[in-house]
Amino acid sequence: MGSDFGALSSLGIGSGVLKYDVIDKLKKADEHLMIDPLKQKLDITKKREKALSEFITIASTVKTDIMDLADGTLFAKVNTNVSGSSVNVNANDGVKPQSFDIDVENLAKNDVYESKGFSSSDSIITSNDATLTIGVGGSSVTVNIKSGATLNDLKDAINNSDAGVTAQIINTGVGDNPYKLILKANNTGADNTIQFNYFGIDDLGLNNITYASANFDSDTDSVNNSGATQTFSITINGTEYSMDVNDGESVNDFVNDLKNGKLTDSNGNSISVDASYTNGKIEFNLKAIGDISINDTNLLTNFNDNTDFTNSNRLQIAQNSKFKYNGVEIERESNKITDIIPGVTINLNSTGFSHIEINSNIDEITKSIQKFVADYNAMISNLQNLTAFNKDSGNVGLFQGFSEFTMLPGKLNNDIFGTMLSYDTTRVDFDGNKYTAKGLFTAADLGLSLNRSGLLSFNATKFKESFQNHPDLVNRFTTMAFTKVKTEFDRIATGDHSSLELLSQELKTEENNYEKRIESLNKYLETKYDIMAKQFAAYDDMINNFNTMSNALDMTIKQALNSNS
Repeated sequence: MGSDFGALSSLGIGSGVLKYDVIDKLKKADEHLMIDPLKQKLDITKKREKALSEFITIASTVKTDIMDLADGTLFAKVNTNVSGSSVNVNANDGVKPQSFDIDVENLAKNDVYESKGFSSSDSIITSNDATLTIGVGGSSVTVNIKSGATLNDLKDAINNSDAGVTAQIINTGVGDNPYKLILKANNTGADNTIQFNYFGIDDLGLNNITYASANFDSDTDSVNNSGATQTFSITINGTEYSMDVNDGESVNDFVNDLKNGKLTDSNGNSISVDASYTNGKIEFNLKAIGDISINDTNLLTNFNDNTDFTNSNRLQIAQNSKFKYNGVEIERESNKITDIIPGVTINLNSTGFSHIEINSNIDEITKSIQKFVADYNAMISNLQNLTAFNKDSGNVGLFQGFSEFTMLPGKLNNDIFGTMLSYDTTRVDFDGNKYTAKGLFTAADLGLSLNRSGLLSFNATKFKESFQNHPDLVNRFTTMAFTKVKTEFDRIATGDHSSLELLSQELKTEENNYEKRIESLNKYLETKYDIMAKQFAAYDDMINNFNTMSNALDMTIKQALNSNS
């Protein structure tokens, strides 16, 4: 303790008794008597806080298990087994267990077209500003194309139009014109056909159909000998373009009218058709795809009976899916079926037959109860160590005698094993007659039991048997019992105002109080022994002076005696 007193470092020189080691011994004796007991209590408090925190962590895991069993959703879980590869099926939790058959006849498809080939994606497709119409299934939008627009510009304009069509340019690597524009409807279904009127730009070759008339001997032959003016019309995606055909009009005049824009709609908009007289027939192509029909009634052209309407540039024709559900014929626009069984999604993958089983997920429920039992037993084992008392060894648990801990197992076990459900059951008497009697469903029917050590056991086989015979009883009992357990558990262990939370707060307060008392006593002893050291120094100085005076007097006396002799 010497250096603590600065200038008093010479303490003990005068007396040889009043030294620092004496003060140190006195101070240590006081510390042992006054502070060490508080430090021991503080150490126990900290150990209790740490043990309590670890216990609450374990209890929180158990609470999660309890909540899974109490809310009832665990018993709504299902799994789906599919025999066959034509479908995959997803069932939401809560769907009633069932089985059904799906026989897929054909899948729903998108409408898909390809254009003719271009030398590059930057090939110019128009030298004028143009307005195009594009859409799907009768709903269309207008696409504006600027003069000098390229194939790539057209692709971007389509994709930015939100027309329900996706455009893509593919380099096929074939020939001198390998670049093709691909149009694909975003949705499947027979009604989702692509409609595209592109008369305002160069021919894209999307409509690779040659519309051909009946045979004529010469281009001077008449296309109308009805004796009156008739109408020729082409309806393109709901818009009719028509022109008058005079009585006696020649093939050549008819072709020129088509080429020169005589076909007009009700608003006066005209279209020019690339027509010609070839090999005895009037032939033309259209810069449009979609719903197209020709009306040449009372004319001699008869395009409808002489045209092959197969478009080789239509890579895939929009169609609905067709399948049988338990033998019932069903048709849908999509391959994703969600409206047959509520909560069940059926995805059609390919043609063929599949059998589907939707079952309660008994294995997952069993695992959840097994997890609860394991976590509960770990918690109880920890609790037993904390509250243990061994009279032979004298070992005492940190929380021995704390009611917050000791009452927990009894409360929880009472909630589980004290719950009972009454139900009607059929029994048989000695004569073989069936009768209705009351039965009681308990935790034992759930496969739960309690051993002498206070730990739970779970018989999974017993549980599965009960679930197979009485799924509703198992669900009701588990929900009821574990709802009680959850309430009790929150009150004692894990709630914001639980007994253990209050105990945790008390321990923190206790720790703080001990630390303050120890700090206060240390300051007190420092002051006490600082004063004592100063007092010792004063006494030592006085003794030193007395010793000096005594030595001087003794020397004087001796000198006087020597001089007299």
